[in-house]
Amino acid sequence: MSTRHLIRHRPCPTALMRLQHPTPRIMRRFQSTETPTRSSSSGTAAVSFAAGLTCASLASWYLSRSPQSSNSAKPSTISDKKRDDKSLDIPDLNELGLSDKITYTPTPDSEGVTQQLNEHAFSHLLGGKLVTRYDGTQVASNSPCEDRFIHGHFANPIDGSGDDWLTWGVFDGHCGWQMSDLLTRHLIPYVRRALASAQSTGNNEEAVQQALKTAFTSLDDALVKTALDTIDDKDLSFAEKARRLEAAYAGACVLLTVLDPRTRTLTVASTGDCRAVLGRKSSSSSSSSSSSGDDGGKWVAADLSTDCTGANADEVARLTTQFPDEPEIVKHGRVWGMQPSRTFGDGMWKWPAALKERLRNYYNGLSLPSAARYGAYKEGPYLTAEPLVTTTRIPDDAPSFVILATDGLWDMMTSAQAVELVGKWVEWRERSRGIGKGEPIQPPTMEFGETILGRKRQCRYEEQKTTVRDDNAAVHLVRNGLGGADEEMVRGALTFRYPNSRDIRDDITVQVVFFAPAKGQ
Repeated sequence: MSTRHLIRHRPCPTALMRLQHPTPRIMRRFQSTETPTRSSSSGTAAVSFAAGLTCASLASWYLSRSPQSSNSAKPSTISDKKRDDKSLDIPDLNELGLSDKITYTPTPDSEGVTQQLNEHAFSHLLGGKLVTRYDGTQVASNSPCEDRFIHGHFANPIDGSGDDWLTWGVFDGHCGWQMSDLLTRHLIPYVRRALASAQSTGNNEEAVQQALKTAFTSLDDALVKTALDTIDDKDLSFAEKARRLEAAYAGACVLLTVLDPRTRTLTVASTGDCRAVLGRKSSSSSSSSSSSGDDGGKWVAADLSTDCTGANADEVARLTTQFPDEPEIVKHGRVWGMQPSRTFGDGMWKWPAALKERLRNYYNGLSLPSAARYGAYKEGPYLTAEPLVTTTRIPDDAPSFVILATDGLWDMMTSAQAVELVGKWVEWRERSRGIGKGEPIQPPTMEFGETILGRKRQCRYEEQKTTVRDDNAAVHLVRNGLGGADEEMVRGALTFRYPNSRDIRDDITVQVVFFAPAKGQ
């Protein structure tokens, strides 16, 4: 997720207090090590008293020595002391050695790059009548990663019989990972309950769409609208209140797809800027968002979701109509500083002003961006968790697939480019079928020029660097987004770690689901 809002850094109050007022322990330490400078008789007496203590200590030490030790002149070493003195049973920093050469963490080589891209990768081969397989992977930029994902099946919500429904989802967290993590446990149960209720009135696209809207908003209300009850609950400790609030302080963009295999319908619900794209094989050459396949067909891209952000004209119109007396509600493509216009959580954009102030003062609530930059915001709620929902029938007459990804992928490539890349991967797999893993496809030239990553250049897919070498379609997409065949670029992109990595790439989560044509077509 791109930076959602500005957070002003503030100095730690405890650190300031320590600088201004050293602790009594530190003061005692300073006082006990000072050398007496007074020449008075009391100072002389103090020195004499210390000398007396020293003599007494030496005498006691001498009388306590054994005959054997008195004959030994061998000096003690650190190792001897470690055996005799438990207080020295601590890390021995002598083992670090003495060297003027600074050592650094090794950078990934070609094999290390592949391992890093596949660290969280997965593939499921279903071989079914509709879904043949699906692949996924995740590459973090934040630490910890703020993205999450889910995939799996659940019982047919219509009557509990027949084929299970399948679901895939990607959750892009911001202002923390807590909301996206919570959604992996609670969103599907809300969806199942809403679907079961909706199906009692009949099975149709509108009912399923409404069920998803109900599930999203009901769960968000349970997390956000309960904040006042949480802080007023006398039976909860402060720690318990803080834990219940932290998910609502954070936020998440959600993309969820639900597949009914009996009707071959895929319902997509989206809040924020994650995106689902359908790629299908077609012989038509009329579409500009298509690429040629080896058999003369075209891979055509079609977006199944709409990015819900402050840069979307429809979303801007909706918000300005809802808040006519706040003309600056959307500025610089952001809703009072927040890029997505529909999200889970983000309570500080949804709570009333008085509650926000109370949470900010007493429960460490986040603050909205400064009014000086974004204008004077009022009550809200400015964001909603109600998703935009679409329904698509999986093509009967040709192979197809759906790409689901957080905006970390879409920052690096367009929908059409992603479909083209997966199309090339499919054709590569088909050519290598029966002969094991196919040979990697590389561009004709390996001279890519100087590697630059920073303000002048962020991670971005470049067609001339396209490579096909990975067994996992999601990994294939991520590799090409980071530099493709330009291995030095990919190594560089993966070498940067948080927080430096955030300037060139975001958390990236991708799932690719492959569909078979209907039998008899």
